[in-house]
Amino acid sequence: MSGTSTRDNVLAAARRLFAERGYTATTIKDVAELAGCSPAMVMKMMGSKAELYKAAAPTLPSAADDPHFHEDEAPGYRLVRNIVQRRDGDESEPWVMMPLLIHEAPDRASAEADARDRYIRGISAKIGDTSADKLPTQMVVAALLGLAGGIRTVGLLPTDAIDSEELIRRYGAVVQAIIDGAVAP
Repeated sequence: MSGTSTRDNVLAAARRLFAERGYTATTIKDVAELAGCSPAMVMKMMGSKAELYKAAAPTLPSAADDPHFHEDEAPGYRLVRNIVQRRDGDESEPWVMMPLLIHEAPDRASAEADARDRYIRGISAKIGDTSADKLPTQMVVAALLGLAGGIRTVGLLPTDAIDSEELIRRYGAVVQAIIDGAVAP
């Protein structure tokens, strides 16, 4: 393995493990094993676990760049549909991962600022929020964080208790009401 490919393998392995497990639960040994090299090699290349994280920091997920986003629905319903469809498809949930990655980041303040900027910018564009303080967008983001955390982390609103379409209809109405209230005079 050349130095460049070893470094690339280490960074790819670290990126994957940090995204899946967070900073604390990821060990240099785990990264080395996944990358196919020794822990000593990882330390020699990167210097420390914090430096490895900095070089391979997982990109905070963004709900704004969502493949499930349907243009034919009002944005509140579309945003909720994305979360529910990811749950139903057993896909990764950016809204749940974002707080975990922030909490686990070695530079929490920077991770918070990055997440706020990316989510506020992306969602404000989707809902048409042009306010200076982006308060309506912040409220929508908080509502979506609650939904995602509730259904994915706590196990609230399971499909045997509420049909996915009914959940989208009801919770989408809540999110859409926030959006509609933001643009009302």
